[in-house]
Amino acid sequence: MKKNGFTLIELLAVIVILGILATIAVPTIVGIISDSRQNTLEEQKNTIVNAAERWGTDNTRSLPDTTCDVSIDFLKKEGYLDSEKEVVDPTTDKTMTGCVRITFDSSNNQYKYNYVETCSTEC
Repeated sequence: MKKNGFTLIELLAVIVILGILATIAVPTIVGIISDSRQNTLEEQKNTIVNAAERWGTDNTRSLPDTTCDVSIDFLKKEGYLDSEKEVVDPTTDKTMTGCVRITFDSSNNQYKYNYVETCSTEC
């Protein structure tokens, strides 16, 4: 007698093997996606800080000798960030509304630029 198709045990074995592979692969893929989003967020922050540094270089006389914040909206309005494009946090898919805090470091007579989530004192 000629055998056609697969037995139930063969099909169950294939399903179990595929389940084991999926159990291993899915968390790895989710981790890669999460890491990628976090790296993209850091790049977004670096882009915003670089725009604030360009603004600070162009407007040195406007910078105080203490601390001030430059918002993303202000950088867009001044043309240092693309005003047509929304700056989106890839980890939450929400628009970023943070600032770059510009602090004067008197020990080496330079300004330091750091991204912060909340704004306090505008420049």
